[in-house]
Amino acid sequence: MIWNITEHGVFGLGSILLPAGFLVLTWCYSAIGMADDLDSLRPAGRLVGQIVLALLFSATIAMISSQGIAHLLAFAVLGVTTVNAVNFVDGLNGYAAEWTIITAGWFAFVGSWIGEKDIELLALALAGAAVGFLPFNLGRAKAFLGDTGSYGIGAAVFALAVWLFVEGVPIVVIVAPIIFVFFDVGLTLVLRLFRGANILLPHREHIYQRIQQAGWPHGSVSLFHSCLCILACIMAVPTLVSGNTATTYPAHVFWVVLLALYALLPLWLRRRARKGAANT
Repeated sequence: MIWNITEHGVFGLGSILLPAGFLVLTWCYSAIGMADDLDSLRPAGRLVGQIVLALLFSATIAMISSQGIAHLLAFAVLGVTTVNAVNFVDGLNGYAAEWTIITAGWFAFVGSWIGEKDIELLALALAGAAVGFLPFNLGRAKAFLGDTGSYGIGAAVFALAVWLFVEGVPIVVIVAPIIFVFFDVGLTLVLRLFRGANILLPHREHIYQRIQQAGWPHGSVSLFHSCLCILACIMAVPTLVSGNTATTYPAHVFWVVLLALYALLPLWLRRRARKGAANT
């Protein structure tokens, strides 16, 4: 009886556990972030807490779905990665908040498309919270996310992404608004490793930071990144409608063009600046 109820949408056991897990996960990750903001938590303790929370939520997903141990571990890795990636890109006014609005808005649209009202409502709540916060984080910002906010957002995005995956949404559709964050953090990490830099130390070498250092104001960088994310989501619509087919692959290839544009922009801006300085 219970498992039969679980299979039937918003009134089943799964719809109780998953929304509750979503809220508990975001609150607990935010608590870890707050402890970090208050400098009362060691890095090792922070990482252990992140892993435990990701495993617990992933176990909840596995319990009410057909996912096995391999998926459980993969979800946990994704959770820790997402939370820290969002924290890493929270370095410019408006950047993370605008990205949250787009990501949550996209997840709400996808949730509505597949008929999952719980996902739609929770994603809209996340987007609404970001919309309310954004005016205070633009220009001469009066409020900042800190680790408390970025950890909570990362946890919420992770939970919604895994939830959509379990519901059968193609991975391309899920990662569409997140691809630039993962690409930025991954590329920066790899480049620092190749240079022999200590990847645990703070730095300002992310792509979005280098664009800002090359002369663009915070608002312009955030808007540019938001536009790229929106384009990536638009390119994922054919996959959402038709699934992964030969006709949808060209849209995936277009992502490579967008990623290249994002990665090369700071190099072009610096080169233009040097030419301008040489001509004066």
